[in-house]
Amino acid sequence: MPPPTRKPPMVLLFDIGGVCVVSPFQAILDYERSKGIPEGYINWTISQSGPQGSWARLERGELVCDQVFYKAWHADLTNEKRWREYHARHLAKQHNLKSSQGAEEAAYQAPPLPEIDAEALHNEMMSIARQLDPHMGPALKKLRQHADRSNGRLILGALSNTSIFPLGHKLYDGATKDGKASSALAGIFDVFISSAHIGMRKPHEEAYQYAITRLHEFVKTKDYRDGVRAEDITFLDDIGQNLRTARKLGMNTIKVNLGRADLAVKELEKITGFDLSSDMARL
Repeated sequence: MPPPTRKPPMVLLFDIGGVCVVSPFQAILDYERSKGIPEGYINWTISQSGPQGSWARLERGELVCDQVFYKAWHADLTNEKRWREYHARHLAKQHNLKSSQGAEEAAYQAPPLPEIDAEALHNEMMSIARQLDPHMGPALKKLRQHADRSNGRLILGALSNTSIFPLGHKLYDGATKDGKASSALAGIFDVFISSAHIGMRKPHEEAYQYAITRLHEFVKTKDYRDGVRAEDITFLDDIGQNLRTARKLGMNTIKVNLGRADLAVKELEKITGFDLSSDMARL
């Protein structure tokens, strides 16, 4: 007779940037403010570049963080048509105009394209994203301790849009402070899924289906013969579109707002029953 079916474990699936570490969006915002670029332009341009834009290709591992990528990303960020379109939207919102009015005025009033150093911006984004969030960092350490004592009842996973650094890059080298921090963070999770290494990225469903399969297979190694389903997973992310895909597939979700990971930690405390709040701690 087969052993009785065990209740599925609790699976917590984390995004990395903006959840576990300081959001790279903060570096973008700081850059925009320092250069007088309308706030939101860079993120909007990344989104509008679409699946064949340089950023999406980077996060699928089709490009690496080298001069080829920086040149392509600079071209995306300084696309004249997108700049005028964004300026039209910005103008219409600022002056409560219809979009057609904003577009017409922007055709004549759009300022020159901003100067954007794509390599410097990207390096700053990646550097800031090596800093543990002061609230989520200690919570993750506690969750790892609970998971280690749980006999497989608590599983920690990560699903992150990532990029690949060339050999020798300071953010890749495991001997550097940044490299060691990256390795320490990845080591917290039972399953760590990097978009650039699997060729799939959020918010596309295939990346989530891949994550569910990986988690299912891992859980079965813990003597849960039925594995897990999407409904057994709680996914944390800072981007609404990423969370919408997760909910569509049946996952539970927690939104992590910029600079307010403390609120997400409170949500984790509610669903786990653990005290996860703490002063900043080192991993």
